[in-house]
Amino acid sequence: MDLILENLQQSEGSFCEKLNQDGDFDQRLFAELILHIDGLNSRDLTETERLRTSSKLWELAYRIQSSLGYNYNQNDIFKIVNMDGEKLVEIGQVLEYICKSFSEGKQFDMDFIHEMTK
Repeated sequence: MDLILENLQQSEGSFCEKLNQDGDFDQRLFAELILHIDGLNSRDLTETERLRTSSKLWELAYRIQSSLGYNYNQNDIFKIVNMDGEKLVEIGQVLEYICKSFSEGKQFDMDFIHEMTK
């Protein structure tokens, strides 16, 4: 199954499943997801394929961003236990960058992503 769909469906062992069920921001799984998206972005996709995948990416980014936002809501018991707030803001910026670049068919600046996620 496509890694993007696995995360959208919060399949067992996926980045999103761990984030939403355990409050665990798994750096390794997040990096795996980014590399998967970068691989898709490097392919020669038709306009329709790029639009469909882009739509899934924006949905995934929204879901991850929502989880990050819940971390700041004092009325919500959800907490991300292994990452500080400043780093979560940077992760949000990375998600926006990836989705926007993918939608526009631009190659990712992996140095930028690495700096923002380390």
